[in-house]
Amino acid sequence: MPTKHAVPAILTASLALTGCSGIQFNSSLEPYVEDRIKTKMVREYSIAEIDQYNATTLGFVDASYCQERMDERKASKSQLVSDLKLRTKNLGGNGLVVEACGTGAIPGCYSFMECRGVAYSVPERKGDSIPPTTASNAF
Repeated sequence: MPTKHAVPAILTASLALTGCSGIQFNSSLEPYVEDRIKTKMVREYSIAEIDQYNATTLGFVDASYCQERMDERKASKSQLVSDLKLRTKNLGGNGLVVEACGTGAIPGCYSFMECRGVAYSVPERKGDSIPPTTASNAF
Protein backbone atom coordinates (compact mmCIF):
# COMPACT_ATOMS: atom_id res chain seq x y z
CA MET A 1 0.00 0.00 0.00
CA PRO A 2 1.40 3.41 -0.95
CA THR A 3 2.44 5.72 1.85
CA LYS A 4 0.66 9.01 2.37
CA HIS A 5 3.67 10.86 0.80
CA ALA A 6 3.78 8.67 -2.29
CA VAL A 7 0.36 9.69 -3.65
CA PRO A 8 1.10 13.46 -3.75
CA ALA A 9 4.54 12.77 -5.25
CA ILE A 10 3.06 10.59 -8.02
CA LEU A 11 0.32 13.15 -8.66
CA THR A 12 2.85 16.00 -8.83
CA ALA A 13 5.15 14.06 -11.16
CA SER A 14 2.33 13.14 -13.54
CA LEU A 15 1.06 16.74 -13.64
CA ALA A 16 4.58 18.00 -14.33
CA LEU A 17 5.07 15.50 -17.14
CA THR A 18 1.78 16.21 -18.84
CA GLY A 19 2.12 19.95 -18.30
CA CYS A 20 5.50 20.01 -20.08
CA SER A 21 4.21 18.55 -23.33
CA GLY A 22 3.62 21.98 -24.86
CA ILE A 23 6.68 23.72 -23.46
CA GLN A 24 9.16 25.18 -25.88
CA PHE A 25 12.79 25.48 -24.82
CA ASN A 26 14.67 28.63 -25.76
CA SER A 27 18.32 29.27 -25.15
CA SER A 28 20.71 32.15 -25.44
CA LEU A 29 22.37 30.27 -28.32
CA GLU A 30 19.50 30.94 -30.76
CA PRO A 31 20.68 34.40 -31.90
CA TYR A 32 24.25 33.09 -32.22
CA VAL A 33 23.18 30.11 -34.35
CA GLU A 34 20.88 32.28 -36.46
CA ASP A 35 23.70 34.77 -37.08
CA ARG A 36 26.11 31.96 -38.00
CA ILE A 37 23.64 30.64 -40.56
CA LYS A 38 23.19 34.13 -42.03
CA THR A 39 26.96 34.65 -42.36
CA LYS A 40 27.32 31.32 -44.18
CA MET A 41 24.86 32.61 -46.79
CA VAL A 42 27.17 35.51 -47.70
CA ARG A 43 30.20 34.90 -49.91
CA GLU A 44 33.34 36.97 -49.73
CA TYR A 45 34.66 38.16 -53.10
CA SER A 46 37.71 40.09 -54.22
CA ILE A 47 37.18 43.22 -56.31
CA ALA A 48 38.28 41.31 -59.42
CA GLU A 49 35.83 38.47 -58.69
CA ILE A 50 32.82 40.73 -58.06
CA ASP A 51 33.43 42.45 -61.41
CA GLN A 52 32.68 39.12 -63.15
CA TYR A 53 29.10 39.25 -61.89
CA ASN A 54 26.24 41.57 -62.64
CA ALA A 55 26.10 42.43 -58.93
CA THR A 56 24.07 45.25 -57.43
CA THR A 57 25.79 47.41 -54.82
CA LEU A 58 23.72 47.64 -51.64
CA GLY A 59 25.97 49.95 -49.67
CA PHE A 60 28.95 50.21 -47.40
CA VAL A 61 29.24 48.10 -44.27
CA ASP A 62 31.64 48.47 -41.38
CA ALA A 63 32.43 46.73 -38.13
CA SER A 64 34.75 47.53 -35.27
CA TYR A 65 35.74 46.07 -31.94
CA CYS A 66 37.30 47.65 -28.87
CA GLN A 67 38.88 45.41 -26.25
CA GLU A 68 38.12 47.45 -23.14
CA ARG A 69 39.60 45.07 -20.54
CA MET A 70 42.59 42.76 -20.58
CA ASP A 71 40.41 39.73 -19.76
CA GLU A 72 38.19 40.28 -22.85
CA ARG A 73 38.86 38.67 -26.21
CA LYS A 74 41.16 40.54 -28.56
CA ALA A 75 39.92 42.02 -31.79
CA SER A 76 40.15 39.59 -34.71
CA LYS A 77 39.77 40.11 -38.44
CA SER A 78 37.76 36.90 -38.85
CA GLN A 79 35.17 38.02 -36.28
CA LEU A 80 34.87 41.44 -37.89
CA VAL A 81 34.45 39.91 -41.36
CA SER A 82 31.68 37.73 -39.89
CA ASP A 83 30.06 40.91 -38.59
CA LEU A 84 30.34 42.45 -42.08
CA LYS A 85 28.69 39.36 -43.57
CA LEU A 86 25.84 39.60 -41.06
CA ARG A 87 25.32 43.27 -41.91
CA THR A 88 25.41 42.38 -45.60
CA LYS A 89 22.74 39.70 -45.11
CA ASN A 90 20.60 42.14 -43.11
CA LEU A 91 20.74 44.52 -46.10
CA GLY A 92 19.44 41.69 -48.29
CA GLY A 93 22.82 40.87 -49.81
CA ASN A 94 24.71 37.66 -50.46
CA GLY A 95 28.12 39.04 -51.47
CA LEU A 96 30.78 41.05 -49.68
CA VAL A 97 34.02 42.71 -50.73
CA VAL A 98 36.20 43.54 -47.74
CA GLU A 99 38.02 46.73 -48.65
CA ALA A 100 40.20 47.24 -45.58
CA CYS A 101 40.86 46.07 -42.05
CA GLY A 102 43.20 47.77 -39.65
CA THR A 103 44.14 48.34 -36.05
CA GLY A 104 44.44 51.61 -34.26
CA ALA A 105 44.96 53.26 -30.91
CA ILE A 106 41.72 54.40 -29.34
CA PRO A 107 41.56 55.82 -25.79
CA GLY A 108 40.00 53.25 -23.48
CA CYS A 109 40.83 50.27 -25.74
CA TYR A 110 43.65 47.81 -25.17
CA SER A 111 43.23 46.79 -28.79
CA PHE A 112 41.01 48.17 -31.52
CA MET A 113 40.28 46.87 -35.01
CA GLU A 114 37.98 48.07 -37.73
CA CYS A 115 36.95 46.56 -41.09
CA ARG A 116 35.08 48.13 -43.98
CA GLY A 117 33.50 46.62 -47.02
CA VAL A 118 30.82 46.82 -49.68
CA ALA A 119 27.66 44.69 -49.61
CA TYR A 120 26.33 43.26 -52.88
CA SER A 121 23.38 41.35 -54.20
CA VAL A 122 25.05 38.83 -56.51
CA PRO A 123 22.93 36.83 -58.98
CA GLU A 124 23.66 33.12 -58.84
CA ARG A 125 25.24 31.66 -61.95
CA LYS A 126 25.26 28.05 -63.05
CA GLY A 127 27.98 26.12 -61.22
CA ASP A 128 28.29 28.68 -58.42
CA SER A 129 27.44 26.32 -55.56
CA ILE A 130 31.03 26.64 -54.29
CA PRO A 131 32.40 30.12 -53.62
CA PRO A 132 35.13 31.02 -56.17
CA THR A 133 37.78 31.47 -53.47
CA THR A 134 36.99 28.04 -52.03
CA ALA A 135 36.98 26.34 -55.44
CA SER A 136 40.39 27.75 -56.38
CA ASN A 137 41.89 26.67 -53.05
CA ALA A 138 40.52 23.14 -53.23
CA PHE A 139 43.18 21.91 -55.65
